[in-house]
Parts: sequence; structure tokens; C-alpha cells
Amino acid sequence: MDTHKCIDSKERKYYILARLINGEHLSYQHLADDYYVSRSSIANDIAVLKKRLAKDNVALSFNNSGSYLGGSELDKQKIIKRVVIDLFELNSLELKNLINLFVDSNLILQILQLFRGKLQAWKLELPENCLNDITISTAILVFRGKKGHQISWDKSMNILFQQIEQYPLVYQLLRTIEEAGIYQLNNTESEYLSYIVIGNGVNFFMKNDQVPLGFVNEVKKLIVNVCDALGIDVNKDTILVNSLIVHLYQMKFRLQSKTTVINPLLGEIKNNYPDLYGVVWYALSEFAKINDLPISDDEVGFVTLHFQAAVERNKAINRILFVCPNGIGMSSLICAKIKRILPAAALTEVVSKHNLMKKDLTNVSLIISTVQLTEQSVPVVYISPLMTVCDMKKVANTYIDVVMKHKETIKDETEIDKKVIPLLKGKIIFTDRKGPKQIIDLLLENGSWPSEQIKNSYEQTIIEREKLQSTYLSNGFVIPHGNPALVEKSSISVAILAKPINWGNNRVDVIALLMVNRNDQRIVEPFMNLIMQGINDKNWFIAKMMEAK
Repeated sequence: MDTHKCIDSKERKYYILARLINGEHLSYQHLADDYYVSRSSIANDIAVLKKRLAKDNVALSFNNSGSYLGGSELDKQKIIKRVVIDLFELNSLELKNLINLFVDSNLILQILQLFRGKLQAWKLELPENCLNDITISTAILVFRGKKGHQISWDKSMNILFQQIEQYPLVYQLLRTIEEAGIYQLNNTESEYLSYIVIGNGVNFFMKNDQVPLGFVNEVKKLIVNVCDALGIDVNKDTILVNSLIVHLYQMKFRLQSKTTVINPLLGEIKNNYPDLYGVVWYALSEFAKINDLPISDDEVGFVTLHFQAAVERNKAINRILFVCPNGIGMSSLICAKIKRILPAAALTEVVSKHNLMKKDLTNVSLIISTVQLTEQSVPVVYISPLMTVCDMKKVANTYIDVVMKHKETIKDETEIDKKVIPLLKGKIIFTDRKGPKQIIDLLLENGSWPSEQIKNSYEQTIIEREKLQSTYLSNGFVIPHGNPALVEKSSISVAILAKPINWGNNRVDVIALLMVNRNDQRIVEPFMNLIMQGINDKNWFIAKMMEAK
């Protein structure tokens, strides 16, 4: 690699990352000399890379020879996949060309064509994002394997794959690489990629798609926990239950193979559904502990969408009244046009102007009328008797404004305060302590513990959870918590640090310790909503904590 050339800051970060992945130890001075920039510029690059690596829970370490990348070969391939997918999403051709620093882009296209051809021959329609994930994961493994970078694989996890031949479609799909003369997979690589394939399409590739009963019960318990925290009832939504069972079972395969599906909508999900995301994140952390799975933010985002879809299905059907004094033929024509532009769930009822006076409008969201009406308690959109294209646009826009826009009304901050602030009074700490354990010990003192032994046991479950998966969220916020069965009286304690400290692979300055009993799940939703707002505006959050203190 010719590193001795001038490249801009955006490209430089990718060059440095590629060199780290390939095993180089790089000092700041060495990099500054290579790229003709200052040490401070390199320091900024390294800070950005550390944040990127933290997404996949991989550390950037240091020794006398400089910075180097820790982790296994599988960890490195996971990082490469995230980078490649990010680059594919960009509009910039120059940045897309950087893919070749990590994997041959032509190899990706070649494998994609092979897999797509095989699926078409089988008449299987695997979702595009799943096919892309399988393809990129495979291409990275092949590319790295050819360069001598071999993965190590924990055989104890391969209970379902004692013989890959028992899963003929998976076996045949992977065989296409060997048949095309691209690469000869060894047994370890075949087993690893099998998990990737199954993890992206368990309902397509498994010979027997029956999910174990114990796992099904865990998923149902997860749904109950989310419902209890949100105060909603979607437990009997069969679409949610069935789709989540399949999704989480596939997720289990993905995470056991140390990979994850990159979620391109993660930022939007956090912004649009912050309280739901926070509750799902919390519920999944317990699910993860039971199943020994390090669940990523990407996966939390996907599960959040499953619950949001159930919430949408659970909403009351929107009634729309159509007022028309003309004959049945004209009414039928306009109703037919209305049904073309509005969702099927929007029930349209035709009424006369006279009968409108007698109607109960409690559950009516919108009135569409061809005649002028007296002032109504619900919005009215007026159209011509022939309902022109302009009228159709007017109806559609009004429906969106009235019914859909801000359907999930932003919660009143005052209401959130009433639920959360009393829990925090006297439990906000501003401190300059520098160690995670010191801070957790301090926060635990604000809890109500029947005995010192139970408090110590709860602390141990916090430590165990952090070893499995960091409870870091974003923007310096971390939400440690332990086994709720050990909590007798629920409480929350928050530490605001004078300076950020290392928390695993992240830097944190807001530590919120949740000490929540299983019966008090409703506490979680308003607090996580507060946290998600704080991630977007830390100064606002600190001001709220000052109030509580």
C-alpha cells in the first residue's frame, strides 16, 4: 500500500483503519509523516476510529510501537463488514472506491451473482438486505482467507451443525463458491458461514424450522416485559409473536457467529421512537443475559420496528365521514376515488348533511364534504362534486396532517418529570471519581438493600452483564443494571462526571444505575425516554438532573 501520498481527512481514516486491520502497529508520528499532516490531525483520526470500533466492541490498544487493533480475526471481519456497508451507502464514488482497501469489490459482485442465481433456480425470494449480508460476509471471509487470515471458531456452539450436509440448501449455496473455482472453504469456514446464512433466513434454509419451545417462551416473556413497561397490550398480536420468534432466532445465529446485520435506519429509529427504543434495549439486555448473546444497537433497532408495527396495528381504526347531497352514483364514484388514496384501515361512511347533525363524532378523524358545513369539532376538507386530481391531493395531505402526522404525539415533558423526578430526588451525584467500580459502588449506596450480601450480589450481576455486553448507549451515556430479582425496592441513581472515563471501549460521563424490580417495569419507559432525550441534548439532561438534585 502506497501510504506516502496526500489524501483528504475522510479518506485518510479508512487508510489508517485498513492498515490496523492488516496488523500494523502505527505511531502518531509515523502516521503524521506518512500522510504529511500534524500529529493533532492523526490524534483526531484515531479518536474517530476508536468510536467506530466501539460499535463492534473492539478495542484500539497501545504499546511502545504505537496503536494496534485488538480482537480476533472474526472481530476484524465484523468491522470490515460495517465499513463496506457504510461505503456502499455513500453517493461519493471516490469513497466507494475505498472498499477495495478492505475487500475486492469485484469479488463481492461475483459472489452476489452466484448466490442470486442459485436462489432464483430454487425459486426462493430471500430479502435483499439478507442476501447482501450473506454475500458481503462471504466475500470478506474469502478475501481474507486467500491472504492467510484464518478464523477460529468455537466448536461448542455448533450443536445444530454436527453435519452441514443435513442442511442441503445451505450446503449447496456455499458450494457454488467452490464450484466456480473462487475458494475452497475448510470445515471451520463452512460452519461459520452456515451460521451467517441461517441467521439471515432461518425460515428459508432450515430443514426443520421448528424453533425450540424454550426459546419461544423466552420471546413471549420479552414481549410481556416490553408491554408492561409501555403500558400497552400487544401480547396477543400473532403477527408480532410469530415474526419476533423467527427474527430473534435468526439473531441468535448471527450473534453466535459474531456478526450482526447492519441497520441503516438506526439513527432514525432512535430519533422517531426514543421511548420504545429505550424500553426494547432494556428488555433485550435481560434476554441477552439469559441467552449469552452480545446484542448490538443494530439488532435493538430491528426489534424496535417489530414492536412499533404492532403498536400501529393496535391503534383504533380511523373513521372518515363523507358528506354528499348528490345521488348514489356520484357518492359511489367519489368513495371509490377516496379508497384509492387512503389506507384500507380508514373506514369511509357516506352521510347526508342533515344526518351529520345526529352523528356521534367521537371516533371520527376527518370529514370530507362537497358542501359547506357549519363549524365541526373535527377537521373538514372540502372538495368539488367531481373530485379532481387537486381534490385528491388535498384529501391525502389533510389525512396525513390530521391522522398520521405526529400520531405518536411527543410526550409532555412535564408528565415525564412527574413520573421520573421523584425517583431521582437525592440520588443525583456530581463526582470526579475515575473508576467504573468506584462509581457503581457510590450509586449502589443510593439503593435500598435488605442486606450487604444482596447489594454485593446485585453488583456482581452488573459486572457480569458488562462483560457480556456493554450497557453503553451513546454520547457518553451508560445504563448499567443487574438482576431485577435481587431488587426489593426500585430506585434509580445517576452520576454526572467532571471528566469522561473509560467504560469498556467507550468514554462516558453520565452513568445511570437502574435498580428496578420486575414488578416496576413501568418505571423504565419514562426514564429511558428521559435518557434518549438526554443523548440528543446533554446540557438539557444535566439541567434536569440539577433540578432533581
